[in-house]
Amino acid sequence: MTDRIALAARNNAQWCDAVCRSHGLTTVLDDLAWTSRTRTPPYYPDAVTLSPLTSEYDVLARIDPGDGASVKDSWSRFDLTTEDFARLVVGEWLWFDTPDTGADGRVWRRIDGAEFTAWVSAWARDPEDAAILRAGLLDEPGVHVLAATDGDDPFAAGAIVNVTAPVAGISNTFSRDADEVRTWRGVTRAAHELVGTMPFVAWEAGDGVMAAVQAGGERLGPLTVWIS
Repeated sequence: MTDRIALAARNNAQWCDAVCRSHGLTTVLDDLAWTSRTRTPPYYPDAVTLSPLTSEYDVLARIDPGDGASVKDSWSRFDLTTEDFARLVVGEWLWFDTPDTGADGRVWRRIDGAEFTAWVSAWARDPEDAAILRAGLLDEPGVHVLAATDGDDPFAAGAIVNVTAPVAGISNTFSRDADEVRTWRGVTRAAHELVGTMPFVAWEAGDGVMAAVQAGGERLGPLTVWIS
């Protein structure tokens, strides 16, 4: 499973990179890790490991390890407790070979710049979150923002698809009805229609893992997000 995890981790890192660059941050991506020297926006780590051989030192030497620093350990191999970090999230990488074929009762579409502000408002957990995702992301190669219409609600659900061949990542999923299984089924089918037959990768934690599995996802292995 290591190769698939590496593909998922790199795709996720490249999405983090796009978000951070949209905030004017300087980032570094190589075979060991993706990192930002300065603090990243909420929900986005300061580092993502890209190899099971990456060491704690490789990562901590490239970020500001002070209060609020976060590291996504893609293989859950670190113990950063000695560096005054704590486990924030333990999740799992997911792999989708084929989309779920069942209809979810919603109409999915790719949005454009005119709808982006409304989409972000539907995605945001609180008003401050609306500043995290910026419209310039729509100009990033391979980035597609999806929304689902359900009845009179044009933003009943949504997700972002980030293509970094040979895989496409799915992130930032949301659904107003809180039905995660339904959302994953709809997202994977819509993404398949948009980008073709390449596999999809993602990560989830808690109940979100089982929701993705019920929608056809395969569990690849654990990841840990550390925070100082």
